[in-house]
Amino acid sequence: MSEERKYVGIESERVTEAEIEYLGKDADMPVMGTDVNWDEVMKPYPPRKITLPNGDEMIVKSMEKDEVEEVAEALQPKTLQHKQLFDLIAHELCTELYLWRENRPMWCCPPESHFNLVGRVDDEIVGCSNGVLSSPKVGNSLHTVAILEGQQVGAQLWGCKLEHYFDVLGIEALHAGAESYRGSTELFAIFGFKELPDKVTHFGVSPEQYLTKEQWARLRPGKITGERI
Repeated sequence: MSEERKYVGIESERVTEAEIEYLGKDADMPVMGTDVNWDEVMKPYPPRKITLPNGDEMIVKSMEKDEVEEVAEALQPKTLQHKQLFDLIAHELCTELYLWRENRPMWCCPPESHFNLVGRVDDEIVGCSNGVLSSPKVGNSLHTVAILEGQQVGAQLWGCKLEHYFDVLGIEALHAGAESYRGSTELFAIFGFKELPDKVTHFGVSPEQYLTKEQWARLRPGKITGERI
């Protein structure tokens, strides 16, 4: 090489986010909702305390960016669970957490519309769930991963995410895709999601599905447990 190449990635001793050059801002990237004031739309999830079947109390609340590394490390065992695409889903969730940390768009949605919920038992991370909005009225669910299995953590986080979408953020419809068999049978089916047969998930393994605000209003009483704290 005639000249030394200059690398502009994330440095280990960087101080501010501004030190990283983001080339996407000048590229033709199809990002929805760029004309929305997301500061007015997005709100934190009111923390909820839920008693699990074993008697433990799980606290679900909005995640902060300084928790990203801790949550990603807690997800590592799931990246090695090679069944039902759990490994792929956990890796993808970690990627989305890092994109959120670096304020990057994901799935054609602006980073400002991304939210993450984390469940903890005695400060130990037992699961997390995330999502984005393509507009103030349409949500796009991303992933829900239960690190602690057999205690309905995934189902409880899923219910909290729907509560956040419809009751806190005020969307009219939620689009989602069940990539694992467990997600399809234990979450989507019992929550009454309807299929969009002309659309499939990006994994290509299942049709995209949707839930409306009216459907959620009918389902909500039996799907939300615990209490606000």
